[in-house]
Amino acid sequence: MNNPQKILLIDGMSFLFRAFYASAWTGGYRQTSQGVYTNAVHGFTKMMLDYIDLIQPTHVAVGWDVAARETLIRSQWYDGYKSNRNAPPDELIPQFDLVKEVTDAFSVPNIGCPGYEGDDVLGTLSTMLAADGNEVVIATGDYDSLQLVSEKVSVKILKNGGKHEHYTPASLLHLRGITPEQVVDVKALMGDASDCIPGCPGIGEKTAHKLITEHQSLDNLYSRLEACTPKMRAKLEENRDQVYLSQKLATIICDVPITFEPEQAKWEYESTRVREKFDELEFGRSLLSRIN
Repeated sequence: MNNPQKILLIDGMSFLFRAFYASAWTGGYRQTSQGVYTNAVHGFTKMMLDYIDLIQPTHVAVGWDVAARETLIRSQWYDGYKSNRNAPPDELIPQFDLVKEVTDAFSVPNIGCPGYEGDDVLGTLSTMLAADGNEVVIATGDYDSLQLVSEKVSVKILKNGGKHEHYTPASLLHLRGITPEQVVDVKALMGDASDCIPGCPGIGEKTAHKLITEHQSLDNLYSRLEACTPKMRAKLEENRDQVYLSQKLATIICDVPITFEPEQAKWEYESTRVREKFDELEFGRSLLSRIN
């Protein structure tokens, strides 16, 4: 792209799961007259259009997980990675492909890469696009993405009720007291039970945050262990390898081998094609009224 553009990058799995559970808590699942489950796809589409209205991007793309846990590159580094994840609900499984049909109808690229996660795809795309001088906005529910924040990349963290938190380098420092580079180091120490990242036993979020803000980085902390209490020093020394493995697991990969042509992501679509897909899924007037 010759002129700087404003690109919205959507975390597909984050949007889809949030849409599914937001509409499924009552126990009812939106279905077509043919019995096709569409609650997650409907919610995803509404969220996507909401963020496009909010951000007014020139380009839009969606990053996806495309591999089973066992085939992830991080599972090769650490066998326990995400080993606690349960299979998605039966009502959601068919919607993984269906939602991509909807984004495709909008001419929005669906991008994934075997072995890598959606975060890695977004990290690679944002790094590539920001390097060309574009403004990038990442919409996700994953706080790990805060490590991607830069002068050209901002992150919107989804919250309940259609709200979000907006992060730039300045707001990240103001709200959380850390820099993007420190996001990973804090997680390396505290671990992450949801992803089965071990961290350092006995160190929680508060202590991890304190250690990294005091010492600026994990490497600095380990070079100054004499400044820690004997008990803390023993913990850190004993778990050094595990802490650095956790740092590696928590770091978003920003050089995923993907092919991406920015012009394919230009936000423009054939309204007839979108309306046909909406009619097929029986989405109704609320979404149809938002199509140009």
